[in-house]
Amino acid sequence: MRFRHKRGFGVHSPFMFNLILNVIRDRDRTFDYPLEWEKGNLLSRRERKIFRLLSRLIRHLEVRRMVCTGENAALLMEYLETACPQVLLTSCLEEVGEADFIYVGRRMPGEKTALDWGAFLRNEPKYVVISDIYKDKQHARLWRLLRERATVSVDMMWYGILFFNDKIQRGKYNLMI
Repeated sequence: MRFRHKRGFGVHSPFMFNLILNVIRDRDRTFDYPLEWEKGNLLSRRERKIFRLLSRLIRHLEVRRMVCTGENAALLMEYLETACPQVLLTSCLEEVGEADFIYVGRRMPGEKTALDWGAFLRNEPKYVVISDIYKDKQHARLWRLLRERATVSVDMMWYGILFFNDKIQRGKYNLMI
């Protein structure tokens, strides 16, 4: 597996080229982050990186409803409430069908991720971010299953981003950020 699309080389889709350079990499530093979270040592380096990425994606994709699952779901929702106040955030798995965006975070030991993916995928467009797509067996299985149905998949080694939107050009991208 080669991570070759880091700087947009070989990306023919205008949507993905813009997303990689201006949202995922934030080349022009156009996004602002909550100062109290940035100044204080409230987040680890890895958490800060993924929280920033998620806030950029949510703002760029104009997400209205988001479901957060996993170990740091409460912390992520608190961060996103200050970064993206227009988004309705929940960790309630029953509301998956109404969500635009799902973040499947790192699982607590022994926890199962049981989501109704059929209800989620009924309405387009939808977005999914899955953590630990190679480290966690359940997340790896979920990644492979949903990647086949997705229009676009972005493999970032630790995280996977899936787009379910027929209006964008199909593709599979490998990035290392």
